[in-house]
Amino acid sequence: MKKQIIAFLLAAVLLLAAVPMALAENAEPESTEPEGVPMTLEEMMGLNPAEWPKTMYVYTENRGKLNVRSEPMAKDGNVIEQLEYGTKVIVESPVIIDPEWSCIQSQKGKDGVAYVMTRFLVNSRPQDTDKVIAEKEYKANLEELKKQQGTEKGLEQPLLIAVRAGRPSGWVNFRVGPGVAADRIASLPDGRQLKAIGETEKWYKAVDLETEKTGYISKNYVTVLGTYVETPAKEQMGKLNVNGEFSLQCQLPEGYTMQLINTMGSKINAYITSEDKEKPILQLSIAFNELYADVDRMNDLGEEDLKVLEATFTDMNEVEISYQETAYGTKLLIAKEVGDDTDFVDILSVYKGYSIEFVMTPNPEAKAQALTDEQIGMCIDFLSELDFVEAK
Repeated sequence: MKKQIIAFLLAAVLLLAAVPMALAENAEPESTEPEGVPMTLEEMMGLNPAEWPKTMYVYTENRGKLNVRSEPMAKDGNVIEQLEYGTKVIVESPVIIDPEWSCIQSQKGKDGVAYVMTRFLVNSRPQDTDKVIAEKEYKANLEELKKQQGTEKGLEQPLLIAVRAGRPSGWVNFRVGPGVAADRIASLPDGRQLKAIGETEKWYKAVDLETEKTGYISKNYVTVLGTYVETPAKEQMGKLNVNGEFSLQCQLPEGYTMQLINTMGSKINAYITSEDKEKPILQLSIAFNELYADVDRMNDLGEEDLKVLEATFTDMNEVEISYQETAYGTKLLIAKEVGDDTDFVDILSVYKGYSIEFVMTPNPEAKAQALTDEQIGMCIDFLSELDFVEAK
C-alpha cells in the first residue's frame, strides 16, 4: 500500500513539472522593443500624424452656418464665430478624447485654435447651392450697379427712345437705378416711348411719357428714334371695351377733330375731319378680327397672310402695295390707288388681334381731288403716333 502511495505522489510531481515546460514551448518570443516607449493616443486611434494638419471644408446639412466653439463641447456661451457653408478651414486634427470634434486653426480661439463638429467637415469643396449662387449674383449685380452709377452723365439733347422687348415676355423692366440689382418701377410693354435725359455705359435714364415716372432702362432693349421734341399732350381718342384690353390715344393732326360714328362691342368707327375743306378726310375703323387673334403686330404675319391682305385691295382696285415701319416698330400696309386721279389711300395695321384701318380720301368740296404725297405722309404719321394703352 505504501509503495502505491509513493508511486502516485511521484507521478504527480512529474506532471506538475511538465506543465511549465509545455507552456514555455507554446509561448511567443519575448519583445525586442526597448522598455519605456509606450504607444501614443494617435497611434492607438489609428491616426497618421503625417496627414495633419489638413485643409477641409464646411458642409452643413441645412446649408447654414457652422458654429465654432472655444472648447470641444456644445454649450451656451462658447460660440466664438460662425463659418459659411463651403468655407475652407485648416484642421489640426480630431480631438483625441472625443473624435466627434475637430480642432481647427482660428484667430478668435485661444492660442489660435478652436473646435467644430467633425461631421460638418468634408475633404473637397461642396458645390454652390442655389442660395449661394443667388447671393453671389446679387453681389455681382450690386457691384455692377455701383459701377454704372459712377459713369452716369446727362444728355445735352434728350432722345426719344422706344422699348424694344426682344424677349418672349414682351416686357422690359424700368428700374430705380442703372442695374438689375435696383428695384423695379414697372414693366414696360414693347413700343412704349420714353424721353432719355441721361445715360450710363449700359443704361438710359429716362422719363416714361405715359406715367411721367423717371427711371432707368437697359440700352439693350430700346430703339433710339431720334431727338426728343416736345409735343402737345395726347388726347383720348376712343376706347375699345372688348375684354377691357386697351384704350387708344393720339394727338390729332393740326386743325382736325374726331367724330365717333359708332362703337359696337369689338368695333369702333370714327371720322377725323377738318373745317378746312382742302384737307382730306380720314376714316378710322378698328375691329377685333379672329384672323389675328394670336398676332400682336402685323410684323408677326407670315408671307401667306400678307398676300391674303394684299388680295383684299388688289382684287377690287388697281393699287400699289407698299409697307412701312412706324416709330413703334409696327409694320403698315399701304394701298394707294394707281392712276392720274388718286382718290384714296388705305392704310392697314394689326395690333393684338385688332385690324386697324385708315382710309384717306379728299374732301368732296376740295378743289383738287388728288391726294398729295404730303397729305399721304400726314396720314401715315398719324397712325405712327397712335398709342395703344393698356386698359385700367
